[in-house]
Amino acid sequence: MKVRKHKPSGRIIILGIASIMLGGFVLLASELSELQVKQQDGFEKMFRNQSVRRVRLPAVRGKIFDSKGRCLADSIPNYCIAIYTHELRSPRSSIANTLELIHEIWSKIGSPPNIDYKSVKEHLVLTPELPLEIYKDLNDKQISRWREQFERWTAPPRNSFRRKKIAGLKLGYPLEERSIFIQTSDLLSKRTSTAANTLEIIYEISEKTNLEREVSFQDIKDHIYARRALPLVAWKNLNMEEVSRWADSCSLLSGSDIICLPDRTYTNGKNISHLLGYTLRADSNNTSQNYGRIHYDLRGLSGQKGLEGVYDEILSGQSGYQILQVDAAGFHNRELEYTSPKAGGDIYLTIDAKIQEICNDALKLKQYGEKQNEIKGAVVVLDVTNGDVLAIVSAPNFDPNLYMKSSKYRQELMIDPNASTFNRAVFGQYPPGSTFKPITSLAALSVKPEQDKIKYNCRLGYEVSGRNMKCWTFSQGFTLGEINLHDALMHSCNIYMYEMAQDIGYEPIVNMAKSFGLGQYAGLFPELNDPNKLKDAKYGNLPEKSKNILDLCNMSIGQGELLTSPLQMAMVTAAIANNGTLYRPRLIKAFRENNKKEYQNFPVRIFNNIKANKESISLVQRAMHDVIMNENGSGYNAKIKGVKIAGKTGSAQYRQKTSDKITDHVYAWMISYAPFESPKYAIVMVVEDGVSGGKTIAPRLAYLYKKLFAYDGTLK
Repeated sequence: MKVRKHKPSGRIIILGIASIMLGGFVLLASELSELQVKQQDGFEKMFRNQSVRRVRLPAVRGKIFDSKGRCLADSIPNYCIAIYTHELRSPRSSIANTLELIHEIWSKIGSPPNIDYKSVKEHLVLTPELPLEIYKDLNDKQISRWREQFERWTAPPRNSFRRKKIAGLKLGYPLEERSIFIQTSDLLSKRTSTAANTLEIIYEISEKTNLEREVSFQDIKDHIYARRALPLVAWKNLNMEEVSRWADSCSLLSGSDIICLPDRTYTNGKNISHLLGYTLRADSNNTSQNYGRIHYDLRGLSGQKGLEGVYDEILSGQSGYQILQVDAAGFHNRELEYTSPKAGGDIYLTIDAKIQEICNDALKLKQYGEKQNEIKGAVVVLDVTNGDVLAIVSAPNFDPNLYMKSSKYRQELMIDPNASTFNRAVFGQYPPGSTFKPITSLAALSVKPEQDKIKYNCRLGYEVSGRNMKCWTFSQGFTLGEINLHDALMHSCNIYMYEMAQDIGYEPIVNMAKSFGLGQYAGLFPELNDPNKLKDAKYGNLPEKSKNILDLCNMSIGQGELLTSPLQMAMVTAAIANNGTLYRPRLIKAFRENNKKEYQNFPVRIFNNIKANKESISLVQRAMHDVIMNENGSGYNAKIKGVKIAGKTGSAQYRQKTSDKITDHVYAWMISYAPFESPKYAIVMVVEDGVSGGKTIAPRLAYLYKKLFAYDGTLK
């Protein structure tokens, strides 16, 4: 007997299915609750991050003025069109894909296509199903390049026999009658990349504003791949008319905006480039204590070298912030928060821009016998009464305005054989030659007050340690005979200094040089907020001991291992002129920190008081007076009418070794001060590869002093 199996009724089946569906709904509801309730905060945070644009706004950099209130360094607005690339990730039209492919081909062919943006748009609107001719009449070189690239693009992948299909390109037909076509219909459904969207936006802006494109497609790709927190600056240095055209026609375009970046301009350009230094765009910083992650950091300026670098903290100011609401398409709807930047502080220098200009002109005057094509040297002008730096010139110089804008120019300067960016006035190290003789003389008078009455015979030769050392008169075929200290300084006799140095020894000379600050930091760039904080670094070279008599004799005339800078020799000259007070050079007259209205005066500071009596200094002063004012003096060519000038010439010999030979060269020096009766200016000049102090420097100083005293009203 068979037992009949009962099949489940339809009602039971329906109830089972319903139960399963109900369980699924319950589970789904539970998950939704989890997402909505427990993870609500996380989603809200994610939404906020995706719907706002946080931008750091650069501050306006402070100004630098000369002593007369002339602006030497100023900040100017640089209006730019910025593209916010991460807001252009949503797909756009097939125009973007077409432009991207055209530019990829352009980069391989090496020449622009025979089609413009307007024609591309018209083709895609009217005849998208037809091929688009982008190149025609290609030459053989272009054809060869394109075929090579086409083969590379469409080559079969590894372990495959099938060629790769490139959207828009026909397999097997890279060329038709020396033309290149692309099949735009293949690009209609292709998803657009961020780079392609950015390219389309730039073309659109260019068309609407009549601005020529400034960035290449490679620039766009490099920017995106770098993933820096910076907008792509597509156009810069816009005038107000161009800004208005953008506002009228492009302000509603997604992912683009007008930004204002501060730029730096130097009104005196090359004349003061070494002292001021320069600025470059600051490094990006995409974090903030107040606003969290910064999406876009509109970088300000960072001081590099010179005053811009040393006092960057004072000049740079404080950044501001902007928070904008942005939708998914990249349109910014409204401003949520704004904190304005705070401008940097200003600095007033002791420099007089007019005197700086006069010194530059004087240094450029080529004199008889000079061989160099471009003058290399330096000029320093100090106020004798307080150490103020009135001018400080280094040659050759460079253009700080061009340095900021052109990377090519910066690269050229890096390999410049003339070292145009090197500040010779402050950091140049030269043997001072005979300009050191006043120090040797004061050293002798400090241990032998009767030295001025002692005479030595200036003869043709003087043997020291088996070496025959000569006075400069030897080449002229005469000797000075028996002379005293005054005449030795006036005529710059080497033999007298050799004899005198051996009588007094090495130690007094070194001690006197130290008291004048040689071999020590001159203090040109101290900390602004702490005038007493000075650097420990030594400048130049002052040998503590002599190895032999030859070293002693070389030291007495400013040769051998002794090295000093033009700035240091200007300090020496000013101290001699004012009867023995050695001031630290003062470059900053006053400064104002950001957010403060009041200026702080920078104090005058004394470096040292020279250990020499008034009579000894007076003797050296009279001798320096006759160096220029006496027709037999070595610096007579610096004499001008109406003002008495004191000085000392110097010629330091050195040898330069090249790959094939050794050549002799001269550092031509002259230290000076004027007016003699009531000294105001101490001026030092050095020219590399000169002839002598009397022939190379003296005529330049005559020109300088004439212009200077005409400027300050001394000469009418």
